[in-house]
Amino acid sequence: MIRFIKAYLKTLLFFAVIGLLGGFFTGIYMLDIYPADIKQQLLDELNAVGLGQVPADILMGVITAIQSAGYGIVLGAAGIWLGKKIGTWKDERTITKKPLAASLVASVVGGLAMILPDILFFGHHSEAIMNSYAAKPTIPYLLATVTYGAIIEEVMLRLFWMSLIAFLLHKLFGKKHNKPTVVILIVANVVASILFAAGHLPANASLFGLTPMIIVRCFLLNGGLGLLFGRLYRKYGLRYSMIAHGGCHIVSKLIWILFI
Repeated sequence: MIRFIKAYLKTLLFFAVIGLLGGFFTGIYMLDIYPADIKQQLLDELNAVGLGQVPADILMGVITAIQSAGYGIVLGAAGIWLGKKIGTWKDERTITKKPLAASLVASVVGGLAMILPDILFFGHHSEAIMNSYAAKPTIPYLLATVTYGAIIEEVMLRLFWMSLIAFLLHKLFGKKHNKPTVVILIVANVVASILFAAGHLPANASLFGLTPMIIVRCFLLNGGLGLLFGRLYRKYGLRYSMIAHGGCHIVSKLIWILFI
C-alpha cells in the first residue's frame, strides 16, 4: 500500500487540488441555480447553526470543495488500482499525438452535441431549455466545468465506476481470460454512462423540471457523451477522456457565448 501511494502520490495530489478548486466553483454555481425556496431553506439552516454571517455561496463552495477533494483522493486511488488490474490504467508520462488528436476531435463533436440538439429539437419543445441560454455562462460555471466536470467526474465515472464494473464482471463472467474482454469493457462503459447521465438528473430537474422529455434529453446527451469518454478511457487512458470532457465544455460554451 505504501509503495502504491508513493508511486501515485503526485497523481492523487493533482486530483485533490483540482477537486478543491472544482468543488468550490461547483458549489457556488449550484447555489446560483437553486430555486428560491431551497436557497431560503439553506439560509435558515445556516442561521440555525450560527453560520448565518458566512456568505452562503462561500460556505457551499467550501463544503463541495472538501467533498470533491475526497472523491479525487479516495476514488482516484481505488480507480488506479482497479485500472491496473483490468488494463485500462496507463502509466504514460507524455501526451502522444494520435490519442490527443482523437480527444480533440471528440471535443468538437461532443461540444456540438451539447448545443445543437437543443437548438434544433429540444428547445422547440421546452421554453425552459431556451431560456437557460438567455444569460451567458458565469465565471464559476465555466471554471467548474473544466475542473470538476472534466477531471473529477472522469475520476468518478470512468476511472472508478467503469473500472469497478469491468472488474466485477470479469470476476463473474470472464475468469478464463487474464483481463476483461472487449465485451465486458463495453458493457461497463454503457453502465457507467447511464450512471453518468443519472447523476445529471438533479441539475436538470432544478433547471427545467423533470418531464419525460427532459429525462430522455439527459440520458441521450449526457449518456452519449459518457460513452464517448469511456471509449477514450478504454483505448487510450484517463488523461484523454479528461481532455475530451474538458474540450467538450470549452467548445459548447464558446458556441453559447459567441453565437447564441
